[in-house]
Amino acid sequence: MQIPQIIIPLSMFGLMFGMGLTLTPADFRRIITVPKAIAVGVVLQLLVLPAIGFSLAHAFSLPPMLALGLVVIAACPGGTTSNIVVHMGKGDTALSISLTATATLISLLTLPLWINFSLTSFGQAETVVKMPILKTAVELGVFTILPVIVGMIVRNYRAELVNLEPSISKISTAAMIAALFATVMTGEGSSLSDSAMILVPSAAYVIIALILGYGMPRLAGLSEKTSSTIAVETTVKNLMLSMFLASTSLNSIEVAYASVLIGALMMPIGISIMLMYHLKAKRIEKAGASVL
Repeated sequence: MQIPQIIIPLSMFGLMFGMGLTLTPADFRRIITVPKAIAVGVVLQLLVLPAIGFSLAHAFSLPPMLALGLVVIAACPGGTTSNIVVHMGKGDTALSISLTATATLISLLTLPLWINFSLTSFGQAETVVKMPILKTAVELGVFTILPVIVGMIVRNYRAELVNLEPSISKISTAAMIAALFATVMTGEGSSLSDSAMILVPSAAYVIIALILGYGMPRLAGLSEKTSSTIAVETTVKNLMLSMFLASTSLNSIEVAYASVLIGALMMPIGISIMLMYHLKAKRIEKAGASVL
């Protein structure tokens, strides 16, 4: 086993452990208090957006591994980054955290299903590779749910260690990016020249994710604050999870190309969503004060 293949899984474990340090059982109990918002957010993240990614991959006739990459990033839940963006933008931080926790747990089942379905659909009959759903779910569980649980247990007994989360996340992210870069440079992946093919569908995906992420909650009667929060959760995905899947479970750096491009777009858009919400909330607050 080569060094990147060791570093990437360990980095993923570190990232999810860091997420666990930020969670408490209350984040899961909150599902009962805001069921509509959680349901809309989870359905968008794990069902609607993967279907959009799948449709775009077909519409642009992407090669199998690039097509799969678009579906993988679309099928990933949000991560701690989306929680930070929502918190900084004065959105519904509690809802953001609960959505991330819930979607991460459910993705244990949905991600392997989407990957297997996409492999079958995009692969040519003679080259299609099938991923055992149970094996993939167990692997995902070991590197996502298990470290989250460990992090929550550690926080319960040593609450002060939550202060280490930013450092753990930064180190883990840097290590994973370095390992992925090393994989490309050593020729384990294919040429980056093919990645240009994924540029337009990736941009189209992010725009659609933004429109649906805000529009569907509003149509469901949810508030501006809640809708903006869900929009960030659907736009700012767990980038490192998709890269982990690309380099380990799927063993194809091509699958990560969509993640890299979408990653470059999602942060500015996520921040813009919360900036727009914050400015609008300020205007409403000012208007109310002037009336008084």
